[in-house]
Amino acid sequence: MKKSIINFICILLCVLIPFGAVASVIFFVPAQFGQTFLGALSGKIDRISSIDEPKIVVVGGSSVPFGLDSKLMEEMLGMPVVNFGLYATLGTKLMLDLSEEYINEGDIVVLAPETDAQTYSLFFGAEAAWQAADSDLSLLPKIAKENFGAMIGGAWKYGAQKLKYYLADPENPLSPEGIYRADSFDEYGDIIYPREYNKMALMYDSTLEIKLTADIISKDFVNYVNEYVAKAEKKGAKVLFSFAPMNDAALAADTTLESLEAFESYIAESFDAELISNPNNYIYESGYFYDSNFHLNDAGVVMHTANLAYDIAEYLGKDVLTEVEIPEVPEVPEGITPDFPTEYDENEKYFVFEEKLIGGELVGYNIAGVSELGKAQSTLTTPYAYEGMRVYEISENAFAGSTSLTDIYVTENISNIADGAFASVPTLKKVHIMATNPDNTAVNNLSGELCRGMAQDANFYVKAELLDTFRGNYFWGPYADRIVSE
Repeated sequence: MKKSIINFICILLCVLIPFGAVASVIFFVPAQFGQTFLGALSGKIDRISSIDEPKIVVVGGSSVPFGLDSKLMEEMLGMPVVNFGLYATLGTKLMLDLSEEYINEGDIVVLAPETDAQTYSLFFGAEAAWQAADSDLSLLPKIAKENFGAMIGGAWKYGAQKLKYYLADPENPLSPEGIYRADSFDEYGDIIYPREYNKMALMYDSTLEIKLTADIISKDFVNYVNEYVAKAEKKGAKVLFSFAPMNDAALAADTTLESLEAFESYIAESFDAELISNPNNYIYESGYFYDSNFHLNDAGVVMHTANLAYDIAEYLGKDVLTEVEIPEVPEVPEGITPDFPTEYDENEKYFVFEEKLIGGELVGYNIAGVSELGKAQSTLTTPYAYEGMRVYEISENAFAGSTSLTDIYVTENISNIADGAFASVPTLKKVHIMATNPDNTAVNNLSGELCRGMAQDANFYVKAELLDTFRGNYFWGPYADRIVSE
């Protein structure tokens, strides 16, 4: 009997001591994520909680802060506007949960998540939620109780990262460069960082195809949204359904007017939120986007804001108070796109390529695999060019079959890395990312599948001075625990 009690106490201590250590890090180590993109969540809560009069609340992911000019919408509709979108890795559910408390009589909630299976589901990003609450722990009690288990599970990884960043530089919390920072937001919750033109190498992100089909919508998500609608209507508010901006170059190849109509009908029939928009009207030319298939540049923001405001006004049965002139598609300035060498690259002999086509036109090549010569190498460097044209991407399973590969150097011409690109190479330990701007070598942050099939001890290596920037980046952030300095 005594032995059983002793065993129980030992087991209990094994559980409580590590948990106590993690709790100490969470609550007593200074905030490390307050300056990151996720650190902007607290300001959004402040905004929505501060408005007592009837307001318009737009709920979604990062396409909302990257796509809305709240002041302009206020001028058009004559109501206060709350930009209540932040980051898809938090999950649409969390944004719904956090907004629910502050929805009052006369409010209009517009639900407009990115058109993706993750954002149309009950996905909940616990680690991202911890980071978002890092500088404002008062957000923690606002998280729905059904997500407490996920939060406890996510606390270990979050706590370890927080302690690692603190120990590395106690005086300087994580502070990424560029647009993906908390101070890129204004008081409305809009991104105000200048975005003049499309900066994507191919004008779209090929790692994130946009599908507008019913199978991307979770049944549980539909039910949850409908429960939210019922609660809002009980308070005297109204919930509407619209769409995030979508890059026409990223649409699935089988998208047709008929499939768009079927998608629109499914949403209208499934959700109790009233559908006020036609998805076809939210598919914009790629020149209006910035750095992802859902993020607009400055001209795109004006167009999208006006588009959504007109739909809301039509629902309300009134005219807009201010007419808006839609800007022309911004042209990418000459000399902005890096002039990578396209003559013969000696590294091409180690790879197998596939054509990169846009609109049926050959624009370059992707790395599809490794040649027999390449499979025997311990170190590989991606080529800049093949057959006189730029190499743009690394495809899924591109290095599978390599027998002794330990290091890969990804040159700065690689604009996108596909999910599972480094799968099935157990010897691979180091992937060196040579880009000086993480946005220029993008990965899929929604899927979280970049590391699928990689060895557990394999990491991404970046220059020491870029470590914070990569770890806090919109695209690379979900893989921060795998990013280390050279």
